[in-house]
Amino acid sequence: MSLIAEGTFAVGAHRRRRGLTSRRYTASLVLADYLSAWAGLIIGLALLNLVTRNAFNRWSYIDYNLRHAFWFPIGVIIAMALTSGYRVSRRSPTQNAFTNFKELAMATSFGGFLAMSISYIAHHFTQWEIQVPTQIIIAVMTTTFVIAIMRAVLRAVVMSQRPVRMALIDDGTTYQRIATHLHLQRGITLYGRISMDLDDTENTIGHISDIERLAEEFNLDRVIFGSMNSITPDVARWYRRTTELVDTALVPRMFEVISWRSRLTDMSGLPLLEMAPRHVSRFDLALKRSFDIIVALILLVLSIPHSIVIALLIKLTSRGPVFYRQERLGLNRKPFTILKFRTMQIAPANSPSSAVQSGEDAPLYVIRGKMQETSRRTWIGGFIRKIGLDEIPQFINVLTGSMSIVGPRPFIVSESDIQDPFYARRYDVRPGITGLWQVSGRNNLTAEELRQLDYLYVSAWSMWWDIKICFDTPRAMLRGLGAY
Repeated sequence: MSLIAEGTFAVGAHRRRRGLTSRRYTASLVLADYLSAWAGLIIGLALLNLVTRNAFNRWSYIDYNLRHAFWFPIGVIIAMALTSGYRVSRRSPTQNAFTNFKELAMATSFGGFLAMSISYIAHHFTQWEIQVPTQIIIAVMTTTFVIAIMRAVLRAVVMSQRPVRMALIDDGTTYQRIATHLHLQRGITLYGRISMDLDDTENTIGHISDIERLAEEFNLDRVIFGSMNSITPDVARWYRRTTELVDTALVPRMFEVISWRSRLTDMSGLPLLEMAPRHVSRFDLALKRSFDIIVALILLVLSIPHSIVIALLIKLTSRGPVFYRQERLGLNRKPFTILKFRTMQIAPANSPSSAVQSGEDAPLYVIRGKMQETSRRTWIGGFIRKIGLDEIPQFINVLTGSMSIVGPRPFIVSESDIQDPFYARRYDVRPGITGLWQVSGRNNLTAEELRQLDYLYVSAWSMWWDIKICFDTPRAMLRGLGAY
């Protein structure tokens, strides 16, 4: 059999295995969404009845309205199908369930509109015509969250059964950086690097010319092309061939513009990608500030019992104040005092070390410089710092307008003299308690990666992104990655 025939057979077999997995996952998504839509509808009606109806009539009220809302789950399924909500691949389970939260909200809204329209036609000029909109609006909100949670559960089940198999193709310059990010993602098995140069054989699993054999041998689900110095005709050909075998992604080299608005145009047949920086409107800023205040108030109230316990333990285990204060730079380089629970012993007056040098609140580039001094850290300080509870007092900073729930890292004053466009852009917004740096590995990241993450957040900000980061933060805190 010729090499071409063998390669074709390998591709076909590889595709068939992946296709079966995708079909099963799609069927699971449809069933989960249908059941979630009904569950969200029942929960929404129950909540509405709880505040508007007599408790003794609760079930009869819900039962009556469910008969009229039959089209709501059907509408959700139709909307998800029309918006490619069921177009999945082997990488789909690796995506956070809240990544497509906006699409979920749109789909449930469509389902609500369909149910409302049919109910209006079937019960024109009746009292139900007035009741339906309120019920459907409540159902849309509850169903969106129920579907997101159900998809998160389904994702966890799928990822526990079979991790996504990946390989990275690059020239060796970006492998370690990209691999670090991939290892932070659960449910991924990275088999190694595929070289692009025949002479590059160190720490590789093969050459890109053998992509068909490698895809079959390792049963790869996805291949990522790392940043490359140049795109040669051979690289372009290999990239096209790889896309025919497995799901393929490309890490862009021009990091500073990937978050800009782009529009594909042509000039006399020459394709051009027009780039323009994003601009945040006043409405977006007001929305973000409202989100900050609401979330900070809720979390601050909920954390009162924990804060009391932490404060008592700090006072009982070491001398000094409960809170640690330090001047930081915020919006438009305006200084403010950041609050944290103290995690270190107070340094003696004649000690040459300072809080920054000893690690109480050292800038990340200093900590990564092997200055992770833990000899003066209290036992309660080490615990709360590892899972991020030392930052609870920063909710006060959020309420006073100095910080945001999600944003770039709050810089210390000594970093204000650094001349770097990545640093400059981060002063356009308030610093955050959490952010991309928090959910991406924190202190395990390099200084360059931290700057780029800050820049990416500022340049590509959206409210949906803030919500996703908020949902990702608890998992990052509990895992304690990059915390010390």
